[in-house]
Parts: sequence; structure tokens; C-alpha cells
Amino acid sequence: MTARHDSGDHVGRAAASTNPQHSNDALDSAIAAAESAIQALKLAQDPAERTRLSSKVEKLLAQIEALKLGGTPSNASNAASRQTGTIGAQRRLKEPQSQRPLPKKEQILLLKSSFLHGFKFPPWTSTPVAKEFALADGEELFVDDKDLPLSDFQEGISAGWKRPVDALPPPSWTSDLTQEPLESTSHSRSVNLVQDAATDCSVVASLSAAWARFERGHPWVNEPTLFPCASDHLVPAVSPSGKYIARLNFNGSYRRVVIDDRLPTSSTNQIIHVVDMNNPASAWPALVEKAYLKVRGGYDFPGSNSGTDLWIILGWIPEQIFLQSGEFDSHRFWERISGAFGYGDVLITMGTGTMSSKAERELGLAGQHDYAVLDVKEVDGQRLFLVKNPWRDGTSWRSNTKRDSEGDATTRRPSVEIGHDETAVRSPRDLMNADGQLTPGTFWMDLENVLQYFESIYLNWNPGLFTIRQDLHFAWDLSPNQDETPKPRGRCASLIRHPQYVVNATRDGIVWVLLCRHFQNAVPADATAEEIEDDRYGIELKGHISLQAFSSKGHRVLLPDKALEKGWYVDSPQVLLKLECEAGKPMTLVPGEDGLPATKQTFTLSAFANSPFTLADASNPFLHTTTLSGSWTRETAGGNAHSPSYSTNPQFSIHLPHPTPLSLLLETAIDTLNVHVKLVHSKGQRIHSIRNRDIVFDSKDYRRGCSVAESPSVAAGRYTIICSTFEADQLGDFTLSLQSNHPTHVAPLPREGAGRVRLDLGTVTFAPGQRTIIARLATSRLVKVYAVAKLVVGRQRTTESHRCLIRLSIQAGAREPNQHVLAVSNEGEYSAGPGGIRTEDVDMGPSGGRRGEAWIVLERLSAGLEHCEDDVSVELFSDQPDGLTYGEWRARDD
Repeated sequence: MTARHDSGDHVGRAAASTNPQHSNDALDSAIAAAESAIQALKLAQDPAERTRLSSKVEKLLAQIEALKLGGTPSNASNAASRQTGTIGAQRRLKEPQSQRPLPKKEQILLLKSSFLHGFKFPPWTSTPVAKEFALADGEELFVDDKDLPLSDFQEGISAGWKRPVDALPPPSWTSDLTQEPLESTSHSRSVNLVQDAATDCSVVASLSAAWARFERGHPWVNEPTLFPCASDHLVPAVSPSGKYIARLNFNGSYRRVVIDDRLPTSSTNQIIHVVDMNNPASAWPALVEKAYLKVRGGYDFPGSNSGTDLWIILGWIPEQIFLQSGEFDSHRFWERISGAFGYGDVLITMGTGTMSSKAERELGLAGQHDYAVLDVKEVDGQRLFLVKNPWRDGTSWRSNTKRDSEGDATTRRPSVEIGHDETAVRSPRDLMNADGQLTPGTFWMDLENVLQYFESIYLNWNPGLFTIRQDLHFAWDLSPNQDETPKPRGRCASLIRHPQYVVNATRDGIVWVLLCRHFQNAVPADATAEEIEDDRYGIELKGHISLQAFSSKGHRVLLPDKALEKGWYVDSPQVLLKLECEAGKPMTLVPGEDGLPATKQTFTLSAFANSPFTLADASNPFLHTTTLSGSWTRETAGGNAHSPSYSTNPQFSIHLPHPTPLSLLLETAIDTLNVHVKLVHSKGQRIHSIRNRDIVFDSKDYRRGCSVAESPSVAAGRYTIICSTFEADQLGDFTLSLQSNHPTHVAPLPREGAGRVRLDLGTVTFAPGQRTIIARLATSRLVKVYAVAKLVVGRQRTTESHRCLIRLSIQAGAREPNQHVLAVSNEGEYSAGPGGIRTEDVDMGPSGGRRGEAWIVLERLSAGLEHCEDDVSVELFSDQPDGLTYGEWRARDD
């Protein structure tokens, strides 16, 4: 989220009046607009907003100067352009360095992240000196340890690796150009980079967007990318030894990437490396590309996106904009980027989604392809992008007009399926596309059509917009447990195993947080130790990552449901979250993952701001954690609290010696199960029926994969925890994690009837109007016994308004005055609990009980008894085999 301020645009437009009699008013209006914009600039926190307002201030000041001199609005516009261009040419923002001291374990993590597919890329420590590139007399030109892999197609057309003097211009081309091994910035023509026989459109689009910024009059990026460097500029110079060192940003730091200058050549007219069509003898694009592809595994490149590529090549902060999102605001988006682009603080590239072959032919666009944006401008109210297709023979987008063989504009009538707007035929976009100076594959497209045909826009922001940066590096172990059981993972899992960190700002303001996933080798499960040691495998980039922010007082959080800010799940190695932080109110940052390989993954968290902040581990609000395992089996999967078998669910006894805050997390690796956890008053005993007043707290609604129940304070005592799924007979394993500030004693409770002899007394039927049914009990020895009764729902014959309440007891004596209750269900109250009712345990001696004969008594309390029958099943559980018998059920006369 970003703050917006009124910059006086409406006043600025008033200053453009061409009527001489209003010149003084125009000057006053321009001054008022400038003052308003300056005030807004002071209040703005978002870097993009500050860039836009800075640009507006400069233009308004230029207008004021022109109006003071009696100039026209066109003069003012020209003055603004000159002033902006001058400032842009002189302005070079300094990239902030991380101010956070690295603990030893993070230093080790960065060192271990230096190894990829057989190469070592150590962290960047200093600028290379000239002697590293010197060639001593008699010394051979530098050659890298091994050649980068080519794809099968590239291997089929390969003519070997050659030095630039033999590789450029491409040998298969005919050219009258003087062959130069490396050119400086003084090109006689502008740069036109293209790809051909390589699948690295994102890389070529990235380099094109970066160089277009330079050609618009801005200085080259903050630091050099390739060494050796010319003394008077930041582009590469010729290395006498053929050795080059690239400074690339990946795996948590800038790293040293060493290459030789040999390029893969082709035996055909197709080119394997990037080439500048306007300057085919220029080697710098191909060398930067080679350094990047060495990091990514070779010319057999699976593809990337330009946001990632520019982060690696330049270190500019990537932001992915999803154009199909319901949250996308095109007006706000244009306001954000237009000023920043003009000021040179953002690079823009775009990516299409999947397209049919027919749509590609009709539109002149390629599906799943990255394009560079070379320029941005607004003409007569139409918001335009100058877009470049990086393919060598790439087509241009076909808008509503095209040029015929004579160069005249003719109306094109595409099918309705393509969705062109024929009213835009004479728009500024189409007039500009008729310009014969546009290179093949380059075209102007308005924002509305960009939204229709592109899936994502990638913005890479100048890190120099920020003055403070902090980096934090961490590992996240996603491998299975020691017993090879999978850990609960994915979007439905809890956050208990997720790394969590806290950002805390000292002043209100914007903080950008970037989560970067490190590249690592993709090692098959059956790889040998020698193969693993050899690091011969490519980069593993399966799965998606995300980043979320919570307001939790700097503490760890368990569920992702209440995030203040949440990034998209992306298959990119980076995801950006922009936070509006309040001073002294820490925010907890939690990375998310879905489908990452089940191994140890490493990441870097980078935060950027313009006022001081801290980045540290999130604290656990609890001092003690206990974890238990359990299962829902055929005997214990009882379903929710409205299920007749609810009481059969797994239950745990918990003893709290002292009052304490308490958190219960129930989690299963089967994310299709909806689960629930409840704490009840029961003196630590298994519950058989439950009332609302028995519930201490619970996890409310059933939730997929996991649920959490928490209380800020629970009194000392003994309680019972019940773990359930929403549906009965849903089987699976689970873990129960308890967190508290005092040690707790937790143990699983035996399931119903465990260790007891079960005696089935059958199903008892209450006839209409009948209230009480009894059966005689007899014991041959001392036994401990309890009874369970459940309404048989499937056989219950009732009306819609009928509600049967039952009570179960073991009595000595069938009726008064000899009747004495030995044990009773639910403290003597009638209950309709679907889980059934249960008496407490009672000791019964031989010869019929303590006071002669003993009876089991089943009673019901029901409205409309004269019309209803109810079926109830009854069971007895004793601790002695053959120690208990029973007689026939019969009615008791009241």
C-alpha cells in the first residue's frame, strides 16, 4: 500500500493557458501548484510516489521560469524537458548496503550457497584490479574450467566456441562492419538486442530495457556489471587475457562470476547467443548473457522472467504486477510508473500468458514470452508503452491499422474473437506505429490493450531510492521427519514450522520487504555420492513462494488467516511486500511455500526503507511447547460434536499446575480434512457427552489442515482435549502441539472401553407413552462397571418437533423406598447428546450389589410420548470377564 497526496495537478493544468491576458494568473497558478507539489513531496513516503512528485516539481519550476520570461506553454514544456534531462544525466543514486551484522551461521549459509552445477560463485568482496586481466608474455588466453551446456538443438547447429574476433559479427552473416572485439558506449547506432536459437527472451528483454534507459539520457546503473571496466564509463573494456568477471546478485549477495570470452557459434544462420543487430561486432551483450547463463545452468535455459533477471544482473528490486487481479487499478498504476520511468528509477518488462497458435498469428504476439518496454508516454490522453519483442524475427503487435506495400495506413478488420477496438484506428498509438523508424518487433501499445493481452508486468526499482537496507539469510528445512512421515505443508498448513521475522520501524513510513529464494542444484533421489559431490545438476525451481505480514506484537503466529498484507504465491524466486509501518508497532513476516522440493531450502529477506528499522527473529510468546501424535482410526474417527459418535474421537488429559495462557494447535498432513480442537472441563477424564457450559475454549469453525484454539489465561486444573474431524470415519494421523508459560502434563486418554469387557445389552425400544425401562444386573464377583447409552438415529421414529432426552443409571433397588442410585449419567440431568450418555464407574460386589438387587435403569423425557417410539442402544463395560450378567428389559410401572 502506498500513501497518495494531492500534488496540484489541476492547478498545473491551469498554468498552461495560452491567453496573454491571463499570464499573471498562470504564473500565480504555477507557483501555487509548485508549492503544493513540494508540500506533497515532503509528506510522501512511497519511493515511487516521491519520484513522481519530484519529477512534477521540476516540471513546474521549469514552467515558472518560462512564464517569467513571457514564454508560451510549449517553451515551458521544452524548458521542463531540458531541465529534467539535465537532472537525469547528473543523477546517480547510491545503492544502500545492508547495515545488519551477519551472525556466523548466516555467513556460513552464504558460503555454502556459492556452489552451483560444478562452479563456485563466492560473495563479492572487492573490485577486480587490472592485473587480474593481464596477459603475461607467452601465457595462453584464459579458458574456463568447462563449457556451458547447450540444448540438443543448439548442439545440432554448433560450430564450436570461438573468441569474439572470430565469433563477431556472426560468421554465417555477411557484414561490412569493422570487427571490434568489444565496443564502448560511443555507438554510431542505437542498440537493438535480439535472441535467436536460445530460450532466454527474459534476459534479452532485461538487457534491452536497461540499455534503453541509458539511451534516454540517464547514467548507467549504480555499479558496473562486467569487469574490466573503461575508466570513464561503466560499460566493459577489452580484457587482454580473455577473462571477464561479472558482479551478479543472487543467493543472498553480489557474487563473483568468472567467464572466458569464448562464445558458442553456429553453423547455420541462426545465432545461439544474444546479438546487437545494429552493432553485430559488439561483444558486451553476449558476455553479460554468458555470465548470467553460467549462474542459471547454461544455454539450455528453461526460462525465467525479466523481473528476476534484472534483480540478478543489476540488483534492481523486482515487483510483479498481476494484470488480471481484481485489485489492479490501472489509473493508480499509471500514476506510479509514469513519473518514475521518466526519472529513470524503474525498468519495465512485460510477460504474456498462454495463447493459442491462432491468437498468436492474429495478434502478432507470442504466448509465454517476455517483452521489453523501451519508453512510456501519454499522448492526447492515451497512455502508451513502446514495446520490444526480443526475437530476431519477432513480429509486432497488430493493432487496428497496418501498413500496406505503399506504406499507407489501411483499416484491418480482425475477428471479434481477438477483441480489437476499431474506434481506435486513428488514435495516437496507431499514428506512432506508422512511423517507419520503428525497428522490426517494436511497437506502441496503449495500456488498455496491455491489460487485455499481457498477464504480468515486471517493475524493477532503483534500490538507490532507499537509504537503508538490511539483509537476513535463513534456512528452511522441508525434508520429511526422521521416520519419513511427511510434514504438514502447503497453503492449508499452520505456520508453526515456518521461519518468522519481525520488522520494527522507528518512524512511520514505507518498508519494502523482498523474499528471495536461493538457487540450488536439483539432485535426483537416486544420485550417487560422487554425482552429488560433482554438483552436475541444474537449478531446482519447482513450487511457489509467498510472503505475509501480521500484526502480532512481534510474536510468532500460527495461522495465515489474519494477514495484514499478503503477497501472491509465485513461481518466481522473488516476491515483494510493501508495508506501511507505524513507529513502534512491529510486524511479523512469514514466508509461505507451496510445492517446494522436500529438502532444506535457503532464502534471503531484504528490507528497504528511508528511516531506521530493525529486522530480527520473531519471538515465541510461550515458554513451553509439548507435541503429541495421534490418529483417527475406524474406531476413533467420531466426527463433529453433532455426530452420535463424537465421544469416540481421540482425547487427551491435560494437567495445568498453574494458571497460564494456553494454545492448542491440531494439524494433519492430509489437507482435505477439516479439523477442530476443544478444551473442556472434565477433571481430566474421557468425556461422553458435552454441554456448552463444559467448553473452556475451542477453535470455532472447522478448518482445512489445521486449527488453533487459544486462551490468554486458563485456571489451574485438569481438563480434557478433544480432537475431531468434521465428518465421521475420516481417517488420518495428526499432531497436537500445546504451548504454555508453565510446564503441563499431557497424556492420551484410553479410547472408550479400552481395557474393559464389553457387554452389549442390545437395542431398547420405548413404546409410545413409555418413560422408563429397566433390566436386572447380577455379579458373581467384585467388578468395576459403567454403562453407555446412545440414541439409534437410523431407527428413531419421530416427528420434526420431537426431541428425546434420556438418562441412564445403575441403581440398587428398582423402586422407592429401597431405590438407591449407584451411578448416573450427566450428573442426573436428561440429555440429548448425539455422542450418547455414560455413567461414572461404580464398584459392585457379588450377590446383586450393595443393597440387594441391582438394576440398570433407562429413562426418557419427551414431548408427545403418546405418539413416538425411540430406540436406544445400551452397553456395559466391566473390568472382569464373566463377572456380570443381565436380565430381560421390561417396563417399570410408575
